[in-house]
Amino acid sequence: MPVDNPDKLTIAISMLSENGHYAGTFRLARNLRARGHRVFYIGIADFRELVTAQGFEFVSFAEDLLPPGYIQEFVSSQSIRSRGIVERIKKRGKDEQVFSAYLDRILGGSLDDCLLSFKPDLLLCDTFVWYIAARAMKLGIPTINLSIILSLFKNPAIPPVIYSVPPVQDWRSALLVRGAWIWMRFSFFFTKRLASVFLGRFRFPTRMHHLVGVFLEIARESGYGPRENVTYWYGEMGPRLILPEIVFCPETFQFSSKPDDGRMYLGYPVDAERKEESFKDADLDKQKPLVYCSLGSSAFLYPHAERFFNAFIGLSRLRSEWQCVLHIGDYRYEHKLDTAGPNLLIRKRVPQLELLRRAAVMITHGGLNSIMECIHFGVPMVIVPGMRDQPGNSARAVGHGIAVTASMSRVTAAKLEKLCCRTMDDEGIKENIKAMHQKISREQNPEEIIRFIESYAIDL
Repeated sequence: MPVDNPDKLTIAISMLSENGHYAGTFRLARNLRARGHRVFYIGIADFRELVTAQGFEFVSFAEDLLPPGYIQEFVSSQSIRSRGIVERIKKRGKDEQVFSAYLDRILGGSLDDCLLSFKPDLLLCDTFVWYIAARAMKLGIPTINLSIILSLFKNPAIPPVIYSVPPVQDWRSALLVRGAWIWMRFSFFFTKRLASVFLGRFRFPTRMHHLVGVFLEIARESGYGPRENVTYWYGEMGPRLILPEIVFCPETFQFSSKPDDGRMYLGYPVDAERKEESFKDADLDKQKPLVYCSLGSSAFLYPHAERFFNAFIGLSRLRSEWQCVLHIGDYRYEHKLDTAGPNLLIRKRVPQLELLRRAAVMITHGGLNSIMECIHFGVPMVIVPGMRDQPGNSARAVGHGIAVTASMSRVTAAKLEKLCCRTMDDEGIKENIKAMHQKISREQNPEEIIRFIESYAIDL
């Protein structure tokens, strides 16, 4: 696609439908806009408010199928699992109909219309939504991958990011790493590929990263011949197109034995200017040490969320001299949680940056954005990894000496208390966080990433 004015590009960004994936891109988007480029986002309608609040344009895809409020409705509908088998079968059938309709929107022209709505010169695309990248290349739109996680491809030195296995140190760990990659591929076949055949393909319309068959179909229909290790990689989260890639994480945080795979690392991804709702609670005692706990906006995904949240509520009772804040996100069973004491606030939405500016410690699920924000504000962490890349993120944070870790499914209130006290009092952890922050600050200048994006759009 020819570029009329290289000094003012129109750049589309498309991300997985989760707050953390969007939030990780806003700083880069702001820098691109400051250079005079027009930036707009493509996604489902539920994320329009989040994007427009940051001052960017938004184009909704498949809004007739996934109208505003769809995500909350979907989350609430999961309670049907507690009902009878007949209702579950009926719901599965309806979900499959929605998914089939969503695929029709992708290949039937609706997605193409969204991509062409502002005539973009370039697409920056989350690796999780590879189908948008495939359609963009079909339309001749140059595309760059954006990776919000530290996922890798099979290599002999570092285990898959979905495991907390450390990197190779000796022959024993070398066997462990090799076994982890083999087991990942083996388990993926049964838990994702085979399960989608017998239990249905639907998880959530935009969460298609594990559907290898759908990936191959869309790639072929888009004229992108799928050839493993040639046109696509098979990684921890499933297939991903082989394209130039920007990783939203400092290279310093990666294991030192990482392979030189040509990817570019965005050295300083935290968007400290992100607009958030202010914390208006008068009950927030600013004289007490703040202990902040969050499993992210999608806490409903974790089977142990209720037990863990109650452990944190128990912690707040053990330490009345602390001010505790619990972010439960989209968790829908708050009525099952223990009663909060006077020093605990439980909220579905919180201004994380505002809280981290004064937090003494954060208890986190180990999302990469949260870890980077804790480093930015010098906040020690207790990490209770759940799924996806969180075990690998936790292993890296512990390896760098900036966090301690515990099991989300087994940790008790007393154990959480001990871990919080340890991170608050451990000067070594605080010094390591400062050192990590300094290393990140010396990393690759964002200007290099921006110049690469600009030149890629122009050269192609």
